[in-house]
Amino acid sequence: MRQTLWCLALIASSAPALAQTAPAPATAAAPAVRRWLDVQQVSAGSRFRWYENSRQQLRSSNLQWQTQLRGRFLFDKAARYSVNTFASTGATLPSSWNNTGGGLGTYQGPFNVKQLFLAAEPVKGLQFEVGGLHLNRGEMAEHLTYDNDAYIVGERATYRPAKGAVMQVSVTGAYFGDYTDVNVFKRFERLDEWNYGQALVAFRLRKNVTASADYTYEAGRDILREGVNIRMPATVKVLTALKVETYQRVSAPRDGYGFNLSGDLRWKKLSVTAGVMSVDQYYGTPAFLPYNGDRYESGTRQYTIATYQIIPELAFTVFQTEAFATDYPINLQHRFDALVNFNATNLLKRAGIF
Repeated sequence: MRQTLWCLALIASSAPALAQTAPAPATAAAPAVRRWLDVQQVSAGSRFRWYENSRQQLRSSNLQWQTQLRGRFLFDKAARYSVNTFASTGATLPSSWNNTGGGLGTYQGPFNVKQLFLAAEPVKGLQFEVGGLHLNRGEMAEHLTYDNDAYIVGERATYRPAKGAVMQVSVTGAYFGDYTDVNVFKRFERLDEWNYGQALVAFRLRKNVTASADYTYEAGRDILREGVNIRMPATVKVLTALKVETYQRVSAPRDGYGFNLSGDLRWKKLSVTAGVMSVDQYYGTPAFLPYNGDRYESGTRQYTIATYQIIPELAFTVFQTEAFATDYPINLQHRFDALVNFNATNLLKRAGIF
């Protein structure tokens, strides 16, 4: 079974949707394979990562590589029943990068299926998922929730009304943990263990304002999170969005809170996100390993992400962060990343290979 699922994941990585063309007398028929396979992501990247801790010790100065594949095997034409998979590099819960051996550290080659789950929508708007799942962040990002590469094993039910202010209501029961067991096949045995629960509601406050709130039980800790996303109207130039996020961990004895305030700007092919955030000392594991985005971890900091879209498939990104006003030791005091990402998905779609 494992070999079969790997084959499905690899086939899905090379099965793009038919590219749309200008109006023509006849429209080319979609390839037969598209009935069964839905490719969602085929990407590869490389980055240089450098950072120091609060003791001014150099922790990383190396070149890394990344490959990510995401797709679905469709049981029916309406795509209401599917097997979903995500495979990636990276050896820990918040990581999808491997060292190349250039700079500090030796070569790393882990590549695993991290997510694999069944999804069913028996009634329009009502979806059930079971297996190795992604985290539901609502309107929040990885700054104050969980890294984009994080995973759980369990079940989720989500209702998305067709009308009204409520966008989704989601309930999840799962196992959260196995920080270094990224391979989903090694974590399936946790399906009958629950130490994670989440109840989330997302809603639309106005046409351009969305929000979410959730309660999460995470391995003995109670956490509340709230996020608001404001998209600027077309009349506002350069500034495209504002985001406000907060969390409160209300369990004793290590309660805590944090926030993230950020703005998105765009000018032609250049997009920039700049923000200020704070994550408390005990947000991650007991050994102070991060659960949230590994570019941020704990501490109070400013950060900037600048991306230049060279061509539709190729982007160059620079990331920097600097911690301040933090009175406990942290792993990331100063950090700088420069990365290139190649999105083969769009290229394959436009080429009409499948």
